[in-house]
Amino acid sequence: MRFVINRQFDRLPAGIINQYSNLAVADICDALGRNAAFPSALKPLGVSRILGSAYTVNLPASENLLLYYAVDNANPGDVLVVSCGAYEERAVCGEIMANLAMKRGLAGFVIDGAVRDARALKELPFPVYARSVSPNGPYKDTCGEINVPISIGNVVINPGDIIVADDDGIVAVRAEEAEGLAAQAEKITADGLEKLRRIEERGTLDFTWLYEKLRRSCCTINNGC
Repeated sequence: MRFVINRQFDRLPAGIINQYSNLAVADICDALGRNAAFPSALKPLGVSRILGSAYTVNLPASENLLLYYAVDNANPGDVLVVSCGAYEERAVCGEIMANLAMKRGLAGFVIDGAVRDARALKELPFPVYARSVSPNGPYKDTCGEINVPISIGNVVINPGDIIVADDDGIVAVRAEEAEGLAAQAEKITADGLEKLRRIEERGTLDFTWLYEKLRRSCCTINNGC
């Protein structure tokens, strides 16, 4: 791993980011082909909703030197997205760093590893996602990278991607797809609301597509004795 700090990257205008304010992560993932979510092992300790620009940090396991730099230099509205090898037995941040990030106006932490001070983080009005909780503290000695493409599970996150999180999970939206994708997700949201309206009014949905698919698949439906 290199030892590199990239101070500048392009962030999308607030108007584009805010198009995602009321969109569910599930609907965004559906618009992205239903295979775009971060690993489900990342869970919120308290507040779950995140919306902001990705400020990426690439760390070796157990190390957090550059995480301090990130908290001190990220812009208000940025989400610190931290790859640290998915290592779960040594925390890279806790109550102090989360409070500082909140005071500086950051939008949240997504940590592909461990955090500590779990009770305080659960009570803090600041979203922190992590894989695990460990009381072991980090080292502050070795290399890392700031604002480079990183990977968490099978998801690649670029600096400036829109990060959206809610109770279902986390997704990253690339800058070049952001505007068109928001419109697709809004249509999916509207379709879901219409289905709920039909269920409320009629107690059923149109399943013509289901039975046609079963027929084409040569499924045998037995009527019993």
